[in-house]
Formats: sequence, structure tokens, C-alpha cells
Amino acid sequence: MEAKLSKLLEDLPEPPKENLTSHFILEEIIEHIGVLKDEFPHVNISLLQKHLWDIRNNAVDPEDHLRGFLKVFEHTRVFKNAFEELDDGMQRQLRAFIAGGNEGPVLASGVLHDDFHLPASPPVKHHFQEIRDFIDMVEDKVEQFFHHDTEQVNGVNGVKEANGQQFSATARYPHIFEDKEEKKTMEVYADRRFQNWGQSVSNTPQWTFVPKTVLGLQNLVKWAKVNEYRVRCAGYRHSWSSTFSEDKQILVSLLNLEEVTRIPDPMSILPECIDPNNELKSIQLASPDGVTTSSADKALVRVGVAVTNEQFRRWAVKNDKWTMPVDVILVEVTWGGVNGPICHGAGLRHKTVNDYVRAVEYVDVNGNHRTISDPAHLRAAAGCFGLLGIVTHITFELDKMQYAVLKPIKPDIGLAIPPLRREDIPIALRKTYSDAQYKAALADFEKRTNDYYSEWFWFTRSQQAWVNTWNPVDDKTDVVEYPSPFQTWMQWVEGWLGAVITSNPIFNALPGRWQAELLATMGMVNLPPWGFSSYGQTEIKPKDIIKTAIPNALHFRRGIQNMRVRDLEFQIPIPSHPDDPSKPDYSIVQKAWWDIINLTYDSVDCPMRLTMELRIMGDSNLIMAPQHGNKHGTASIEVLSIPDAVADSEWQPFLQKVADLWMSYKDADGKELNVRPHWAKEWESINLRGKPAREYLRTVAYKDAIPEFRKTLAEIGKLQGWELEDLKKRFSNELWDDLVYSE
Repeated sequence: MEAKLSKLLEDLPEPPKENLTSHFILEEIIEHIGVLKDEFPHVNISLLQKHLWDIRNNAVDPEDHLRGFLKVFEHTRVFKNAFEELDDGMQRQLRAFIAGGNEGPVLASGVLHDDFHLPASPPVKHHFQEIRDFIDMVEDKVEQFFHHDTEQVNGVNGVKEANGQQFSATARYPHIFEDKEEKKTMEVYADRRFQNWGQSVSNTPQWTFVPKTVLGLQNLVKWAKVNEYRVRCAGYRHSWSSTFSEDKQILVSLLNLEEVTRIPDPMSILPECIDPNNELKSIQLASPDGVTTSSADKALVRVGVAVTNEQFRRWAVKNDKWTMPVDVILVEVTWGGVNGPICHGAGLRHKTVNDYVRAVEYVDVNGNHRTISDPAHLRAAAGCFGLLGIVTHITFELDKMQYAVLKPIKPDIGLAIPPLRREDIPIALRKTYSDAQYKAALADFEKRTNDYYSEWFWFTRSQQAWVNTWNPVDDKTDVVEYPSPFQTWMQWVEGWLGAVITSNPIFNALPGRWQAELLATMGMVNLPPWGFSSYGQTEIKPKDIIKTAIPNALHFRRGIQNMRVRDLEFQIPIPSHPDDPSKPDYSIVQKAWWDIINLTYDSVDCPMRLTMELRIMGDSNLIMAPQHGNKHGTASIEVLSIPDAVADSEWQPFLQKVADLWMSYKDADGKELNVRPHWAKEWESINLRGKPAREYLRTVAYKDAIPEFRKTLAEIGKLQGWELEDLKKRFSNELWDDLVYSE
């Protein structure tokens, strides 16, 4: 949707920067949004004003907060359309909640623990109606359509199938067998338009396949080789960079197309449902022959690349024996999707997710199913962006299950990560604190960087930060399921409502600062400790402490999939301290944090309308990891916004300013730090230290790493019967041609 500020608000004067605080902006919204009542009659603006006034006066709790926003928008067309796509059970639950129902009545009124489904989307309904019409027309020719020639390389038969929106009367579809008996063929679509979740990449592969077996993938690669196609994979499509397939090539979707394109996605509130015949969905406490753990108190788990984080979380919590020590927060993502672009979690003692890989199984350029477990080769193979082949299974090393003791707090922004100088705090956010308070806050911050998990959030223009650092214990006394079923339901609805609000015409008609404030309000109130009454707190009450299994703590938010965002993330090396090279210099982290807070005050209607997130983590052994070589650890820091900021043409210039700031950092000796972007995020459109991003990464940031990466892949190929040129022909794309294969 094209962003367009309402004409009724065009004459609203910009407030001075010292007034850009939550209290002022809330009052501004309350005072002026009434002029939109006639333009948007289906939005309950009077109720919104009352609700915002309660929020401004800290007189609301999370349930009332969510319920209030639902009531404000429930009569809009966007809300009604989204509501109609929910199943009957979820509709009943939402009605009960909006009417004032709490946990018991809401869960009892729906089907949270029964069969939950979303009806087919309009394109899917249209698709299947055309199938029915076509079957009626050609029923007498079924035998002809299912004929195939077994002498071909998994022959190409005459089956007519849906090409996304219509049938092609002349198209010849590849018939890729998934079983030895040659009775089951792989699901395939022709010319199906691809778009990633963040809506930053789109193309039209000629063929999109949805596999279920290793044999099927072997046959697919053999067919692709004969027909000179390139093959790339995708899971939930959460990468923002152009790492996917291309026009007229082959895309392998690890999940069915309805599941990966469906928003909202009910997966996190659905009962477990895994196809036992899908080999790529398996989780086994096992490993390939010869693969062992690094110590006796570890375990190995073999995971299919189509397994989602939610499925693995449930498996780990149910078994209550072993856990991954790190992971991304998102549950709506596959393990193949996490592994491909080298994703990470948090904690100085932890490396990337890929560093816990002990074996990679993949289909090579010749269609052979191979295994790599040599640690030297895994430095490339465990984080290879799909360039090695189609990865089918990954063996990870697990830790014994422990239980996170969550004590999140919401301190004043000036004390969460203290600035290097008091004047670094924008005047709108300044409060009076003593030197002793700043010193204590800095000591607390540095102490938290050594916690098992360490993370900081700041929602645009908020007076407080959200600090989520914790350590685990072995004792499981008082362990709870967190989030609880009702909290999970609420989180899911929050994500769903976020998408409803941000795609609503009235939201797009608001000034950017109003958008940011509404989203910041929604974000902060729904993070523990809940409510507004705890704002500014530096200690947590015993009743608010949460003890839960590590997988639950890692995935503390559900339903993230329901609201699309834009995202740029960098990995900043933490340099040596100038007074003691054996210790880290956290001043670079303070600078990175406050540089962005100040940048958001350069513009009244800031393009960063969601949040800034910082995680402290370790380095990486992987050749191509942006954390590689960071001996004192890494500040993994990102800025997030909404699609409307992109429509306003403000997002890209803002990203360039962010990059210019973070890329300017040097160590105590004046040497530029090797700051690098997260491979999966929005880095391609910006310049890095005066060069186009691709050129900079190839010639500077990864100048030595890329040749080492190629050399290691070549060593693997020598052992397994292929060459680098074979990889380029079969599994690369334009992005990786440019970065990895150009000399």
C-alpha cells in the first residue's frame, strides 16, 4: 500500500525534537486524531483516544491493551477481511476476548488444543476451482496424462498441472519420482511467482518443487543437470537478501506453498502435525557413522532441513533432556533456513547456530547423497548458503537441558546501556542521574554481557529499554511453560493485529512519529514484566521471575510471522581494551547503540518505526561467518521497521546512514574494525565505506575468507567427485556468482 499522509494532518506543525517523547506524542495523537473521524468512519477513534489516554497514564494491563486495540479496528474492512480468514474456533475466541473474556472462557470457546485451521486463501480457492473445472473437461483422458517414459532421467511426462493461477494446455511438466517404485512424484508448479516474507525479493522460477524424500531430491538434481537448470532452496523465505532462486530456474520449497505464503500462520498455536512420510521433517537422536560429540555430556541430533523451530522446540521440551544452546527467536522458520545464511542467537559464550553442526548431509551436483563431518571441511560446509548442494539433514551437538531464570527489566534508556557522555542522550530522553548511578549502570551492563543470554531492545522514542539477559540452572523446581497457552494465543493475536493495523488505511495516513509511537506502545506493554507500571524499573519482583526450559526462553515470542518487517543487521567486532588488550572494550557497543538513538532524532518522522535490537555473542569458526575472528565477541545489532517506511521512500536513505555510522568504527590503534552485515538482511542496496556492498564484501571484508572458502569446497569436491565449476552451474545464482565465483 502506498503511504499517503492525510491532508487533514498536513498542516500539523512538527514538534521540536525535545518534545519527541512517548508522553508528548501520545498527547499529540489524542488531541489531533479526531479530525480523521469522517475520513475513517469505521475506526473507533473516540475509543482510541480514550485508550491512548489510559496508556499515557499507565492505567492499562496487557489484556486490556490488546482488547482495546482490537475494539478500535474491529469494524474496519481490513479487520473484517482478516477475521473472515480465521477458522470458526479462532473467531469465537476473538469474539470472547473482545467481549471481556479472560483466559478460561477464551480458550474454552475455541479450538486451541483441537483442530485449528485457516480456510484457503482466495488465490488457493481460485486455484482449486480451476482444477475441478479442468478435471471435468479432461476426465476421459486421465490415463494419457499420467503416462511416463521410465527410460528418461526421471522422464518428462504429459501431465497437465496448475501453473499457479491457471492450467497450461501445452506445458510439459517434469515427473520427478520420490520413491524407488516410481509411483510417487514430487509436487511441482510452473511459473509460480516467488516473493520473500519481507517483500524485498521477487522473481518467477520456471519450476517450483516441494520434496518429501532424499531420493526425490537426488532425482531432481539429476534432471536439473540434464536440462541445465540451477537449483536453490527456500524455507519460510525470511531472508531479505537475494539468496533465493531466479527467473526461469528451479526453486525447491522445503514447505508446501500454502504454508510458507500464509499470513497469519497458525503453526505456533496448532497441535503437532508432521507427515511421517516426509524424510526432511525428521528429528532423531542419532548421527551419521563416525560422528561423535566433543564431550560425554553432549548429544547428537539429526534434523531434517524442513523441521521448523516450533517443531524442534516442542520436541526438546517434551523430551526434557537435551537442548540447543542458541537459536533465533522466530519459531516460524526451518532449520535449513536458519543454517543457510549463518544465523545466530545470543550470549558471549555462544557462537553461531552453524558452529554446533557436526555433520551435513546433502545431494551433490551428480545427484549423490553425501555426508561431510570433517571439522576442517565443516568450516565451509556448515555455512555454505546452499552453494554446496541441497542440504537434507544436519547433525547438531546438543547440551543437557537446563532451565532459564528470566528476570527481564525495563530501565530508563539512559541506564540500560549508559552513553559514553551524558550529552549523547537526545534532550528529549534526558533525565538527571548522578555519577554513581551511571557508574553502577555501566557495571551492570558489562556484567550482563557475560550472561548465558544477553539482549537489549529499544522501541523508537521510548523512554525505557527492554533488557532480557538470563542464566540457566539445573534445578527444575517451579518450572513453567512459557509462554503459557493463553500467552501464546495473545502473542499470536498481537502479531495478527499488528498486520491488521499496519495495513489499515488510517495507519498509512498518520505521521511517521505517530506510527512509531503506536507500535512502541504495543511492543513494550506486551513484554514482561507486563504493563506500564513497571516502567523505569531496574529490579524485578520475585513474583515476576519466570523459570522455563531453555528452548522456551530462546523462543519467547510466537506469531512473529504474522507481521512483516524490514531489517538491517550488522555484526560489530568488540575490540581489545586500550588499557588491557586481554579484555574487551565495550565502549564500541555503547557508541553503536547511542549513535542510532541519536540518528532517529534527525528526522521527526523517523524511518525506524519498530525497534533496535542488540545481542552480545561470541565469534565463529566458520570461514564465511561475519563473526569470524572476533576474539572478544560480537555486538550483533539491528534496526527494524514496517513496510510503510519503505513506501515513504525513507527506509533506504536511513539504512545508508546507519551503515555509515557502524562502518566508521575503529579500534584503539585507529584500525578499521571488520564490521560486516548479516548475510540474510537488507545489505545489498547500500554502500559500505564508499563501495557498493557486494564489492566491499568481496574485496575487503571477505578478501581472504572467500578464497579460503572456495579452496575448502574444492577439497571436498576432490574427495566426492565434483569441481567448483559444477557447483556454480548447478547451485549458485547471480548474487553468489558475483561474490564467490568472480575472481
